[in-house]
Amino acid sequence: MTEHSLQSRYDQLVAGGKISNDEAQRVVLAALQALSLQLKDNHKPAAPGLFNRWFGKPEGASGSIYIWGNVGRGKSMLMDLFFDHTPIAAKRRVHFHAFMQEVHARLQQLRGQEAYKGDPIMTLAQEIAAHTKLLCFDELQATDVADASLLHRLFSGLLERQVVIVSTSNHPPASLYTGGIQSERFAKFIALIEKKMQVLALSSSSDYRLTQIKSLQKSYFTPLGKAADEFIDGIIARITADPTPHNDMLAVQGRTTRFTLYQPKIGRFTFKDLCQENMGPADYLALARRLDTVILTGIPALAADQRNEAKRFMTLIDALYERKVKLVCTAETAPDGIYKVGDGNFEFQRTVSRLVEMQGEKWLAG
Repeated sequence: MTEHSLQSRYDQLVAGGKISNDEAQRVVLAALQALSLQLKDNHKPAAPGLFNRWFGKPEGASGSIYIWGNVGRGKSMLMDLFFDHTPIAAKRRVHFHAFMQEVHARLQQLRGQEAYKGDPIMTLAQEIAAHTKLLCFDELQATDVADASLLHRLFSGLLERQVVIVSTSNHPPASLYTGGIQSERFAKFIALIEKKMQVLALSSSSDYRLTQIKSLQKSYFTPLGKAADEFIDGIIARITADPTPHNDMLAVQGRTTRFTLYQPKIGRFTFKDLCQENMGPADYLALARRLDTVILTGIPALAADQRNEAKRFMTLIDALYERKVKLVCTAETAPDGIYKVGDGNFEFQRTVSRLVEMQGEKWLAG
């Protein structure tokens, strides 16, 4: 990799029409490039004062970076470029929500071991640091006041063990906790971020993801087949700066649904994944809260005896509709042919109406 690989890749994306040139993004990219070079050099710090002088790195900072800005400004795209072009093996990129699910599961295991007498949070920090030197988070957020002490102690443990953290968030550190109740309990965690991480605001005025979605001429393709597959490939290429998929999971009440994530808010599922498995309203609501664009493939024409599948599909569409989630899908038939006969067919007409509305220019632009 060359010293300018990050900037060069960004220039290629601009030249290829995948993204628009954005000076605010370039400022953040320069800081990420400096960190990438620092990590490449055997995790040694940059020349004395150089990184601080260029980018205002706070005293005592670890090299870690916290990038915040409104939805669609390109935070995750920049972090992906950084992650892909930082040539170290011990690195991991994960959505913050999925990471916290793993954290809670591991802490429960440690606390459940009768012979274990140590500090589970510090043990977990040591386990992570043993095989991860760079940890990249999408959408760092704090919604549970019970996590206040956990987050502060875990991040402190990771940073003390020389784990470099790069995260994106929709909020500046001071506004990270939006729950309102007992917000003072997050003060230590917020102070840790501001002291140990370089905080960068991505102040671009354009919502690129919304612009890409608005540009779609079609979001519902029928019939199924090779042309439908090519339609989805084209959509993914159009609405994502990098079409490389990431494996992710949605865990609700003990049920786990694995899916393909293209950016932190764009998820891809099959009809079988969501409507032929034992899923319910809680799963669909969690999905709608997590994503702003759902790609759903392989919607069949349902037979009269497939009432359960039809009911799940109705519940899924209701959840996406209420949360204003964009829907791109492929189906065997037009919406009015998905469930033409069977118990619940009358109620299904509302789903047909919503599917038609969700294809409209007004919905995609909303």
